[in-house]
Amino acid sequence: MIFAAVLLSFAATAKADFAPALQIPAQNAGLIQAQATFWHEMTAKSTIVQVDSASIASEFAPLAEEKMFMLQPNERLWIRIDIDRLSAVHNHWSAWIPLPLIDSVTLYQWDEDKKSWLEQRAGDRISVKDWQEPGRYPRFHLDLPRGKSVLYVAIQGNTPISIPLFLSTEEQAQQADRLGFLGLGLIFGVLTTLMLLCMVTAYTYRDRLYLFYGLYVLVLGLAVGAYTGVASYLLWDHSPMWADAAQGVLALLTGGATLYFVEAMLSGRQFARKLSTALLSLASLALPLAVLYYFVPRAWGVIILGVYMLMICSIGLTLALRAWRRGDTVGKWVFLAYAPLAVAVLVAVARAYGWITVSWVVQYGVVVALLIEAPLMMTALHARSRERHEIRTRELALTTQDALTGLLKEHIFDDRIRQTVARSLKRREAAAIVLISLVNYDAIAAAYGLPVAEQSVLRAVIKLRKVLRDVETVARVGTSHFGLIMEGTGHRSRVTDVGARLIAQGLMPLPGLVPEVTLQFHLAAVLMQEMPASSRSLKEELLALLSSMSRRTRRPIRFLEATTTGGTPLAALPASPANAVDVLTEQVQAASSMASNLPQPQNKSQEADSSGKNWSTSGSKLDSSGFPATRANMPESKF
Repeated sequence: MIFAAVLLSFAATAKADFAPALQIPAQNAGLIQAQATFWHEMTAKSTIVQVDSASIASEFAPLAEEKMFMLQPNERLWIRIDIDRLSAVHNHWSAWIPLPLIDSVTLYQWDEDKKSWLEQRAGDRISVKDWQEPGRYPRFHLDLPRGKSVLYVAIQGNTPISIPLFLSTEEQAQQADRLGFLGLGLIFGVLTTLMLLCMVTAYTYRDRLYLFYGLYVLVLGLAVGAYTGVASYLLWDHSPMWADAAQGVLALLTGGATLYFVEAMLSGRQFARKLSTALLSLASLALPLAVLYYFVPRAWGVIILGVYMLMICSIGLTLALRAWRRGDTVGKWVFLAYAPLAVAVLVAVARAYGWITVSWVVQYGVVVALLIEAPLMMTALHARSRERHEIRTRELALTTQDALTGLLKEHIFDDRIRQTVARSLKRREAAAIVLISLVNYDAIAAAYGLPVAEQSVLRAVIKLRKVLRDVETVARVGTSHFGLIMEGTGHRSRVTDVGARLIAQGLMPLPGLVPEVTLQFHLAAVLMQEMPASSRSLKEELLALLSSMSRRTRRPIRFLEATTTGGTPLAALPASPANAVDVLTEQVQAASSMASNLPQPQNKSQEADSSGKNWSTSGSKLDSSGFPATRANMPESKF
């Protein structure tokens, strides 16, 4: 697939070999005519006056079609343009070379008034602020007289290059600039939005993948800006040395960032350890190679850049392809995202080596590839991030949920009990705390083995889910015990109803279950409105109540009574120990005096009744204090 794309790109750029070296818009055909010739000077010592002399004029050769020139630092390419202006409709014209990477371009135009050659300079080796027409690439303003005139363009560089020349009116040149900035503005807008989105997402979710991608997009945006000339025009227009080296330096850093990001996305060490090690080793070379590129001659720098980019594309795409073949969806998206970008980078490197001429594909192929790469990489990033968040969620669940049943763990349930008690004491909120015991768990384990017993626990959880609401808290508080917090429950009838249905569910055999095992449940509950005890002893008392029930009890649902949980006295005793003894002595004496006034029994029947059964002869009963009460004061019998 990659090789097919490369072949298509080479085929598309091959047409540039037959493009005119000097291109004039068709609408200007009746306004101006021009033809170009060239001379490749090997010493770069001739002046414009010498070049315009008759002795050198014979050295110029026709330049009808765009061709590749192998320039060296001590050489110079001269292009002569013979212009014949046919109409005086337009007075302002422009000539430009749409190559942001060109080192130095000087245009010479003869001035009839001053009788001298006017000079305009542009290129990487010259500060953009010193250009006569600052912009992304060299562009020159021309005041062409009507009739014939001559222009000379002197070009210097360090790498093989083809020179596309354009000649049109000033309005057409400005319109071309505006369209170019519009397209690049959209690209940089998308990259900036992606970078900010990734930074915010990384901070919100604490996900380093988004942070890596945001930094990668930042470096990538700077590299694209340097490659298209936008950065030299807007950011470092005062630094010609950095403008000349920025394309290669940022390209190397972008390549290293790409490798780090691909490794972080694919985790290649898990399935291709050697390839992943080579990838990380290659990525670590990005910074020293970038420093080396800045200081070495540009011809050597281009070799370093080309070899490094070739290795990056081959290793990175190979790792993505292997991940894709393993069934990793993220590997598929990474491969599809970086394949067009790799092709565009290879085409740009091929142009730097002089293998292909300049064309639209070469100049803007990287930008188009970024339009394809950005959404695909965001898709891959989202997929990987979702997978990792799911793993983290499961890891977090293991600390709060029981591995077998999926219910809350016991320590979480204890915290919920404390919160429930605190709310009940502070806001008088109604709630019930219930402990449920699978009574026959040990019998099942002894008769059928532990697997069947564990299966019974899972069945118990399913039956609990059937009778409970989703909002109620359920936890596993032991091997065969479950905890339940029923918010908003202020009556025992609600707990009894749930318990009865749960017990009935447990006694229903599961169709087709072998062995046929039923579940027996016991419930111990307490209502918050009846609970004066603290939450520290509440669960222990419920467990004690469960353990006190016999297996075959006819009361499988029981409640903690207020007295059981340590009820408070109706009236507070005096704080002083001496006063407490005095009050207790007075109560004993009063009870003794009242007992002495009781009637003595006259016969055996009265002796029998004096035990407290009833007082049939006197028509009296014992009141709650153990003393007789008259029939008139007795409540009416309900039976």
